[in-house]
Order: sequence, then C-alpha cells, then structure tokens
Amino acid sequence: MTQKESDPRTAVPMRQRVHDTIRDHIISLDWEPGLRVSEKDVAEQLGVSRSPVREAFIRLSEEGLMEIRPQSGSYVSEISFDKVYESLMLRRALEMAVAAEAAEKRTAFDLVRLNDLVADQVAASEAGDRARFFELDQQFHRALTEIARMPSAVRLIRMIRGAVDRVQRMRISRGESRHVQVIEAHRAIVDAIEARDAAAASAAMDAHLNCVELFAQIIRSPEVREYVTPRAS
Repeated sequence: MTQKESDPRTAVPMRQRVHDTIRDHIISLDWEPGLRVSEKDVAEQLGVSRSPVREAFIRLSEEGLMEIRPQSGSYVSEISFDKVYESLMLRRALEMAVAAEAAEKRTAFDLVRLNDLVADQVAASEAGDRARFFELDQQFHRALTEIARMPSAVRLIRMIRGAVDRVQRMRISRGESRHVQVIEAHRAIVDAIEARDAAAASAAMDAHLNCVELFAQIIRSPEVREYVTPRAS
C-alpha cells in the first residue's frame, strides 16, 4: 500500500508520515549507520514524489539522524558517544521542566491516560514485546509534554533524542531490558504528578533520565559499541 500525498481520511499529514516512516527505518537500524540512501529510491518505495522525501531528509539531518553531503548524497548518520551524551543531558533538562509543568496543569483525565500507558507498558513487558514497550515509552513522554501544554517541547525533545533512541532501541532489540526500572520510574513520575508536586515530579524525571548512569550503561553495551564511532563530528 502506497502513501498518498493527500488523504482526508487520515489525521496524520502525508509529509509527517513520510518523515516518521524514514525515521523509524533509522531508529530501528533497518538502515544502519553510514548507509547511503537514495531520495529517488525511497520516494518510489513509499509511492510519493521526491519532494516530501527531500523534506524528510532535511528534517532528519536537523535531528542528527541523517547527513546530507553536497555532490555526494544522503547518508544515515554515524552514532557517536559524544552526541549520545549531549542528547541525554539536553533531554534530561527539558523533560524535568515538562514533568514539573505537567504536575501543575494535569487533570483527572490526564491521570487516567498516564496510568493506562503504564499499564500497557506492564502488559507489553510481560508479553516480551520489546518494540511495543519502546513505542509506549515514547507515548508516555509525549503525553507529558501535551499535559504540560508545551508544544514546542515536543519538537525539541524529538530532535534531541534521535541519537538516544537509536542506541536504546538497539539494546532492547538485542535483548537488554530495563523494563522493570522504566516502569517503576514512570510510576514515580505519575505519583508526583497526581500529588501536584512539581518539585517531586521534576526529581523523579531527573532520576529516570540520569544521564551519567544511562551513558555508562550505553558505552558498556557491546551491542552498541559495534555501531558507535567514538568521536563522530
């Protein structure tokens, strides 16, 4: 089934769907770091014109997931420990602020939504569905930005977390699991938000996204080291 460039039946704009499809190829490592990607070939595979693919490549280069080289072509970016650490630090700062705002602005409906997402994560973990667990983790953090009413944070966090998403997805796909820790951390965040305790919500997010601990886990992971360039520019 091809992606039509205008489809009134879907709430997701075609250009966004093209971007998300390509991004998922990169995050899931279907397209490995360093792979040269043809704009023309991708457009044919997705059944769209080259314009939305070109736009997606540019956006993904801004997210650090692709590299566009004049006179050479477009490539999936290499992964570097420097970029991963930078992304962890920036994401941590943003999401701590988001959690605090969410605690102050949440509604009863928002609590139901967050608790349902955590319950779905428990179910995905028990079923051994790593891909679903990863998707729900992203939904949980996106829900917090929406509850906090910080639309710009959605875009900024998505741009920042590309490098982190790749290595986290890599570890999950190779069998490394932090499901129990993630679920416990999400519950602590929800509890603080339910109590409308902005400081506690921020602290719970800080503990969840401890960049030093996460970075240490990442650089020790042989699954990640196989793909990472120590210092990619």
